[in-house]
Amino acid sequence: MFEAIEYYQSLAEKFDSRVMCVPALAVILVGLCIWLSGLRWRKVLGAIAGGTMFAGIGFCLGDYGVVIFIITIIGMAVGAMIEKVMLGVFGVAMTCAAVLVIISAFLASQNTSEYPHWPQYEQSGVVIGFSQMIEITKATGSYIVSNMIENLKSASLLWYGAIMLAVIAAGFLAVVMPRLFIAFISSSLGSAVIFAGLMMLLFYKGSKPVNYISKQAAFYAFIIFVMLVFGTMVQLVLSPAPAEQKPSPEKKADKK
Repeated sequence: MFEAIEYYQSLAEKFDSRVMCVPALAVILVGLCIWLSGLRWRKVLGAIAGGTMFAGIGFCLGDYGVVIFIITIIGMAVGAMIEKVMLGVFGVAMTCAAVLVIISAFLASQNTSEYPHWPQYEQSGVVIGFSQMIEITKATGSYIVSNMIENLKSASLLWYGAIMLAVIAAGFLAVVMPRLFIAFISSSLGSAVIFAGLMMLLFYKGSKPVNYISKQAAFYAFIIFVMLVFGTMVQLVLSPAPAEQKPSPEKKADKK
């Protein structure tokens, strides 16, 4: 699977600069907003979470463009109306997905299936347009997901117990400490978006970030951990819980 990611990196360096440079900066800016102020803008974040989850359901039903678009709009509306519930569900789903990715990495085996190739784009000097970029990204992503599923099929009951424990813990935090949970989920999502934007920029510069990250995985894992903690703390400080309003003396006198 790592070979497929490296191959994708070699093609990503040839993506059209108009697709990689300016959009990458926009992605980083959006990620910064989510990372540091997701709790303050939780209705917007709830709409994004709802749209994402409903769109995922739509994709599972089939590749129907109009239907998926309508379902996404409905999800965004629902997410904006019940943002706390939606962000709680979204956070639990994110936790489950993260644990599945980690377990799949631990259980990674030598896969004999061939990852997708595009020989026509392997020559130097080739510029890959937007539509081809989407095709390459979609095919590579499908290959990686299928490999992860195959790895998870070999997981023991102990691993599945760890998944259930993580989901239960996330659900418990979402109910008992919703502000902390939403702040942490916002920090996690923002960090992921920032990371994606930085990867786009590094692909554009031809810096081969995948190789650097694989060689210093522990260091980058620590950096991500620091980002998660810092983003969560900043959100809790910048968006304090609303103070309980005490009845005024006039109202107390009226009651008497």
